[in-house]
Amino acid sequence: MQSPTKEGARAMTYAITAVSGQLGREIALKSIDKLGVKDVVGLARTPHHVKDLGIKVRPGDYDKPEELRASLQGIDALVLVSGMAAPEDRIQQHRNVIESAKAEQTGAVSEDRRKGSWPRVGGHDGSRSVIVHH
Repeated sequence: MQSPTKEGARAMTYAITAVSGQLGREIALKSIDKLGVKDVVGLARTPHHVKDLGIKVRPGDYDKPEELRASLQGIDALVLVSGMAAPEDRIQQHRNVIESAKAEQTGAVSEDRRKGSWPRVGGHDGSRSVIVHH
């Protein structure tokens, strides 16, 4: 993740999905520590349940592509934390998020869902994460 390097340069805006869950929340907190609250946006299926992060939280239901597109407007990079749906449903959910990100020109997509592919964060083994980079 990068922060502004030159005076007047627009900082990148990062969105993190599933901020109402354990892993999404921990990634959001680490991102806020590094970037500040202004450059981090949370997405959650139930945004009103997200308290005390100090960032904007937008709707982020993986089963609602139109909602995702609206919530990804103005986002430069996205951290997609996989949901808890059954694998056959999760595949479509990931497609919805990735296609919405592409439609909003959020960036290219890279995916790694192998167990341990992310460092341990907040006691989570990092087995359910996808990153979309601009």
